[in-house]
Amino acid sequence: MGKFSSLEELRPSPMLVCTLVLVSYFFVTAGVAYDIINEPPAVGATTDPVTGAVKPMTFMPYRLNGQFILEGISGGFFYTLGGVGIILLDLSRDKNKSTLFRNFFMGMGFFLTLLSWAACMTFIRIKMPGYMR
Repeated sequence: MGKFSSLEELRPSPMLVCTLVLVSYFFVTAGVAYDIINEPPAVGATTDPVTGAVKPMTFMPYRLNGQFILEGISGGFFYTLGGVGIILLDLSRDKNKSTLFRNFFMGMGFFLTLLSWAACMTFIRIKMPGYMR
């Protein structure tokens, strides 16, 4: 029938599955499907009313259902970073690891989760000024 004698040889490693899930999570949260369908610009531009100079604009203000490409990529990155932080917090509970590794995983997990939360809240405040204030 084939070269494989059992299904165990066809099973992917857990790290490969975790990597594929994280990469697909990044693509979904970054809005790649939106970017492909709507083809928004990478960044926007706005004119300064005082000087008349054109300044780049990274976030599409006052539109929660619209995004620039760079905005989606940065949002997806921080969502994924928060997910990695939660995974590290889960790994810090493993009793078979040394205390040093458990404390390192716990510290990095808290740091990455808080960093992700702070960045996402900053993005929301830039996108929707006056929201939740």
